[in-house]
Amino acid sequence: MMDNFIKRDINFLFFLCISGFLSFFFFDKQILNWTDFFNAKFFPIFTIFSHFISPLLFFITWTSLFLFVRFTLRHYALIPLFFEIFTTQAISLAIAYLSKVLIGRARPDIFLKEGIYGLYGWHFDPYYHSFPSGHSIVICTLATTLSFLYPRYRLQLYAAAIVLSFSRVLIAKHYFSDILGTCILAIISATIVHGFFKNLISPS
Repeated sequence: MMDNFIKRDINFLFFLCISGFLSFFFFDKQILNWTDFFNAKFFPIFTIFSHFISPLLFFITWTSLFLFVRFTLRHYALIPLFFEIFTTQAISLAIAYLSKVLIGRARPDIFLKEGIYGLYGWHFDPYYHSFPSGHSIVICTLATTLSFLYPRYRLQLYAAAIVLSFSRVLIAKHYFSDILGTCILAIISATIVHGFFKNLISPS
């Protein structure tokens, strides 16, 4: 599993790490100010995109699809795939919400109101839950899982996930570095889950 992971994603993860680091220290605030212009005209559109990748919507959708495939359709060839997607979504969301509390990154809206920026550690206040993004992690884990099925479209899947996730930046709910960092978490968690399922189904 690790060999495949290195071949597939290590360069992309390195690129995301460097980009996220630079964004956190140099570009997040500027991007936030730049998005104000677009918000004035296109806020409803960005909000629709944001709702489309809602964590609750994703979790309910993939849970329902798995149950439908397993108990109604009884398509046993598809059950492992849908169960893997469901499991990955559940695990990644658990990681995301635990990390939010532990990391305590101030959201963009509190920066705009009070000038508070950065990481503040243990926090239950949702104003300090900017990283990781729950919306981004569900779409990025889905992109990663699907990329194992369609490896030739891996970069397109990641690009689509990041573009959709960027709606969270445009409505000032997350910084750009949050999206990039969340994508890293998603790729790692989805890859580990995929490796577990692969070994479970066809152990070496």
